[in-house]
Order: sequence, then structure tokens, then C-alpha cells
Amino acid sequence: MGIEERIKEIEEELKKTQYNKATEHHVGLLKAKMARLELEAESHKKGGGMGFAIPKTGDATVALVGFPNVGKSSLLSVLTNKQSEIGNFAFTTLKVIPGTLDYEGAQIQILDLPGIIENAAVGSGRGREVLSIVRGADLIVIVTDVNVGGIDKIVNELHKGGIVVNRRRKNISFKRTNSGGIRVHKPRKVEINDGEIRDILKEFKITNGELYIRERIDAEDLIDFLRGNTVYVPAIVVINKIDLPHNMEMIKRSVGNIGKIVEVSASKRIGVDRMKSEIYNSLELVRIYLREKSGEIDYSRPLVLSRGAKVEDVGRKISREMVQSFRYAIISGPNRKMNEIRVGLDYEVMDRDVITLISRN
Repeated sequence: MGIEERIKEIEEELKKTQYNKATEHHVGLLKAKMARLELEAESHKKGGGMGFAIPKTGDATVALVGFPNVGKSSLLSVLTNKQSEIGNFAFTTLKVIPGTLDYEGAQIQILDLPGIIENAAVGSGRGREVLSIVRGADLIVIVTDVNVGGIDKIVNELHKGGIVVNRRRKNISFKRTNSGGIRVHKPRKVEINDGEIRDILKEFKITNGELYIRERIDAEDLIDFLRGNTVYVPAIVVINKIDLPHNMEMIKRSVGNIGKIVEVSASKRIGVDRMKSEIYNSLELVRIYLREKSGEIDYSRPLVLSRGAKVEDVGRKISREMVQSFRYAIISGPNRKMNEIRVGLDYEVMDRDVITLISRN
């Protein structure tokens, strides 16, 4: 039996197994076995074929991901005024089409990707090339329409490709040793016991080492860590073609809690403004305006950074020399209680801050 058949067999067993306290150990081991097989399948598929070479531009990159023929190309057009080939048949987009959404002063790169199909993670339908682009995105927009559904299948293919949506990386580390078996260091309140941890490690052929778990995790968190190729990317869900007859409550139930849902019709331009807003908000960007020596402030094109950025990041965005000659910064802004404050390089900036950088020169 080949790797893909074995993966399929495990998937079927997982579907049939009702998850509860009595079965969680068994389910965890099945998921670990499947993750290891997926890694083997990926290693066997290395090389061959042409990839997609898309340079990242702008302040952030958003990937439109979904089954063929759900309207990704139409959405790209209304978001960015970029014309992608549009047709009422599968696999219309055979290459990556980039466009730029100009929103709230940010230049956001939108990528219209070829449709995802079953077994994309192991190479079907150029899936590995598509997923390689998705891995580098700052936000995933999972697109379906009112008739297609299948959001859970898309999320599953992403996960197989080492892409976890709307979850954060857990604080886990591992130190290999040559002997001594497995030693587990973890808090008391962890949803996975030592026996299950050791069995999962054994599935990944790990028999010696020290595992450090510093917060509450479940089996899936541990498996994602052990895969070694996992990236964590925020995502929203877009339901397209809402101008057609549909039952939105049923659709939302099928989506579950995968991510925030936006209802749109690209053809009728319904909900497009809200989609733009949700993309921008989900990227968690901050806009920084620089005050020139003359005292003037250019509000037309801010510096755009990720939330949590510091004054040092602002300086590096301008030039390395700016950081090297930095003396202090003066910050003001509508989100601050004080009119002006004097800060150092490690001070966190806020959206719409106005910054004056003072150098030693």
C-alpha cells in the first residue's frame, strides 16, 4: 500500500472515530501517524515541475485560497482593479495573478492562486507549488461560494501542507540526547498525559531527549511542533455569490469556528468594502507618520509595520544608518493620552503615531 493510500485509510478511520475522553489517545496517535506519512510523501515529491515565483511587494501579502470556480479571480478584480482571467469552468487560473489593494494608506498585495483540490499537499493539481506561496502569506482568505462549501477540506489540505490557520505557535522545545529515553517537563494542567506524549514522539521515531512544554497544549499542538515545517497564519473566510439563492445559516454551521466570515458577491459588488476592512484589520498593521525637520508631516504614504513593532523597526524601515546614529524619538498620536513623549529604540509604536527621529549627528 502506497503512502497516499495509507493516509486516506487513516483519514477514514478518523472520520469514523467519535472523539471523546476514551478515544483521545487513539485519535492523537492516528494524527501523529498521518503527519509522519505526510512528511514522507512530501519528501518523496521533492523536485520536478515548475514552481510559482512571485516576489512579495507592498506592506503585506494576502493569499486567496479555495476550490476552483468559486470566484477568486472576480474578487481579485473588485479588490484591486486587476483583471485575472475569469470563466465559468474549473482551473481557470493556472498561474498566480498578483494585484494591489490600496487601503488606509497600506499597499496590500493580493494573490489569486490556482484552485486547491484534494491531495494538493502531496502534489495533486500543482498543490505543492500553490501551498508554497500560501506559506509565505501574511493572511489567508479562504474563499468558497454558497453552493460549494468545503471550507473544512481546504483547512485540512492547508494543515497537511504544514499551514495552521488561526492558531498560535505553542511554547514547546525539544533537546535531543543520545540515551536516557524521553523526559517530559510540563505544567500540571496539560490536556495530554506523558504516555500519550511518548507514543506520539515514538511515531516520529524519537526515543531519546528532553521535551519542554511551557503552557497548556493538546496532541495536535505537539504534532504540529514535531512536524518541524509548520507555519501559523491568520485567516478569514469569504462566502462568495450571495446574490444566488442560499441558506446562510446552514453555510455558517458548516464553517464552524474556523474563522471570521465575510459574505460577498463579487459580481454585484456586495460586501466588498467589508471584505477590504476585514483584510486590513486581520493583518494587524500600524501606520506611522514621520515628522520632517521642517515640522511638516506627510500623511499620504505612511510607513506600515506589523502590530508590536518598535521604534527600532521604524528606523530600520528608513535605513540602517538611522538606527546606528539614533539618539531618541519624540512620539505623539491620536491614540496616546500624552501630547508628546520622548522614547528609545525599544518603545512599542501604535497605529497613526507621528514620530520624530533625533540622531546624534
